[in-house]
Amino acid sequence: MIADPPVRRLIYLVGTYPSLTTTFIDREIKALRGWGIDVRVIAMRHPPPELPLSADQQAGAAGVIYLTPVRLPALLAAHLHYLLRRPVALLQVLFYLLTRPHPDRRARLKTLLHFGQGVYAAWLVRDLPFRELHAHFADRAATIALVMGRLLGKSYSLSIHAGADIFVTPMLLPEKIREARHVATCTAFNRAHLIAAVGPDVAARISCVPHGLELERYRPAHHANGRPVILSVGQLAERKGLEPLLESCGALRERGYEFDVHIVGQGPQRARLEETIGRLGLRDVVTLHGALPHEAVIEQYERATLFALPCIRTADGDIDGIPNVLAEAMAMELPVVSTRLSAIPELVRDGESGLLVPPGDPVALAGALARLLDCPSVSRELGRNGRRAVLETFDVACNVRRFAAILWPDWFPPGNATDAVQSEK
Repeated sequence: MIADPPVRRLIYLVGTYPSLTTTFIDREIKALRGWGIDVRVIAMRHPPPELPLSADQQAGAAGVIYLTPVRLPALLAAHLHYLLRRPVALLQVLFYLLTRPHPDRRARLKTLLHFGQGVYAAWLVRDLPFRELHAHFADRAATIALVMGRLLGKSYSLSIHAGADIFVTPMLLPEKIREARHVATCTAFNRAHLIAAVGPDVAARISCVPHGLELERYRPAHHANGRPVILSVGQLAERKGLEPLLESCGALRERGYEFDVHIVGQGPQRARLEETIGRLGLRDVVTLHGALPHEAVIEQYERATLFALPCIRTADGDIDGIPNVLAEAMAMELPVVSTRLSAIPELVRDGESGLLVPPGDPVALAGALARLLDCPSVSRELGRNGRRAVLETFDVACNVRRFAAILWPDWFPPGNATDAVQSEK
């Protein structure tokens, strides 16, 4: 009798889905599905109803299992199911999580909440055959994966990205990494940070694979005529360095430069940025567009002269890794200005594929912007080199295949696909 082929199905655990700030997850799932992998997504939350999702994201939301809003009868049924069927496993994982070190009572209560969501999620997929759990980010999704793995007898893997979950509030980070079968992270900077935070014994199970772009969507526009446009895209959060950007634009305006500034994104700093724009007298040149669907963001790239994202480290330690929008702008052959921070120099080589300045230095930032505005030939050369760098390292099909070959080698034989993966042995 011929045995049935192994199930090519994964459970993906994510936070809010879909989201404008994690489109790399959309691309990853799309690539895996294109190779015949059945990816089932479990999300913690629905996106806000006003979020301008792209057509692809709206289609991708179909079939997602959402853990909120909570249905109390189902939640109770899930806990009763495991209390009767797997009481030892249920109580062991609860005891394990609650006895781990936590910074305060609020954090411990959050872990208890995520435990409950993990029990509920395990119950929802208890009869679904699948290979493995994979969680994105090291926060609640990873906690839920740990709980589900214990209850279902499945292994889990993690994708860890730059964010507060590893730099500011790394909740149970050593426990999650040590229990995971493998961890992928998107920058060498992150990998080094995780090894330093957890211990050198986990180095072999942490691999570095960059995010990827659907590069065919990014075609350089080369609009050379008209008033220069400085573009920035990203969440309106302190770590993006938008206040130093506005300060530098104010200084350039005082020196007689003419330009427009377009900022795309939404976030907690909007009111503060509006105040800064008014204080600097920039209301006539700065436009805050809010959140836009990805198709509209690409149109903004097409109209831009240069791209600026001068990221900073916040007082509580929050930083970006390699912002995906930097790679997108470089793919559009825009000259980019950013900062020597975190993993950004892994993508942007100062003076070769972009310009880098010290974080939080509006004077140096103004100088870099002025150089690009004054020297179109320099801008063109940096743009060409930047696009070349992204074409070499950010192809989504190549990078997702590398990632998949590490995590599921029997589905994706490594061969040459993993030769270029940045992972020290």
